[in-house]
Amino acid sequence: MSLPMIVKTANSRYLGSVIRPTRFRTVLKVMRNLPGAVADYLYDSLRYFRFSSTFYYGTRANRLSRITAMYHSVERGLALPEPQLGFGAQNIAYLVEAIEEYIRRFGVDSSLNPAAGALDAYLAFNKNNNVDPPNRAAIESVLHKLKPIRSKEGDGGTIEILRDSICSATANVTAEFFLRRYSIRQFSDEEVSTDDIDGAIVMAQKSPAVCNRQECRVYVVHDKKLMLKMLAIQGSQGFNHQVNKLLVVTNRLTAFYGMGERNQCWIDGGMFAMSLVLGLHSKGLGTCCLNWSKSAPPDRAMRRLLKLPASEVIIMLIAVGHIPAKLSVARSLRQPLELARRHIINASEIQSGGGVVQVDAPEASST
Repeated sequence: MSLPMIVKTANSRYLGSVIRPTRFRTVLKVMRNLPGAVADYLYDSLRYFRFSSTFYYGTRANRLSRITAMYHSVERGLALPEPQLGFGAQNIAYLVEAIEEYIRRFGVDSSLNPAAGALDAYLAFNKNNNVDPPNRAAIESVLHKLKPIRSKEGDGGTIEILRDSICSATANVTAEFFLRRYSIRQFSDEEVSTDDIDGAIVMAQKSPAVCNRQECRVYVVHDKKLMLKMLAIQGSQGFNHQVNKLLVVTNRLTAFYGMGERNQCWIDGGMFAMSLVLGLHSKGLGTCCLNWSKSAPPDRAMRRLLKLPASEVIIMLIAVGHIPAKLSVARSLRQPLELARRHIINASEIQSGGGVVQVDAPEASST
């Protein structure tokens, strides 16, 4: 038997294959990948510890994120079916203190407008119900300090809308709008309008964000040479030369605090990115989401290339272009509905071990 055959036989016996590895191969794989995995976890963790609001409010952005979370709590309370009179006394005391500290450190600026609006709405709600709320004097004092930047009233709190206004806006949106969105990897030569991209970003800004802490950013890259460098770092191949605009979606860690929010940056960023993609889709543009599941070295390379702030994390890249008259797209077959949903009709269907019993919905009777 030749030496190559002996090596091949030994590999098959002791290592198996990539798809059917032996235990020995698995151990070797763990030993090979463990140092890199630990290094990447430390890379991400240290960034979160350094820039999030978990341990201290070192920057203006840290303090604004905390103020946003607290004033949005007031807005949520006012938006309940039956708000309690004088609710949230402790939270409002913290909010007033946070605003006072912000003013002491950074002065009065328009970023405090929404918080002032929420406090205004809170006072009005209690006054309309003949209640003198806790902390009224402190609220009025801080609102007086914010008078110079109150460009308009009603920029916080709640607004009243009619169901018909929502229904009319969604009347012409069908399932086909969503089902006709594909990942596009073939683009025409037509230039993508900056106005169309800006319009889609405005739509994406309506995405839900934890406690309204909207810290997602979009970098719109026009330069072809820079684009090609970025796509090379991302690993994209085969259609890079056709990409007309390349978007980079980021989120700022300063908006999040507490270890319970260690993954919230990517959750909020993912929802923002999907809204952005659908916004571009509504403009008739093609998009391809390019994931940023990267280890530390390519992340550092992209940061250096774009000179990104250290407090921002990259959520994903999005290739954008006009759709040609005829093109091929990946079929990307979706799983059956039965695998994507679980109906829990009553609590007894939840297993004691934490699993959920699959229960099919009752068949609809024909009419």
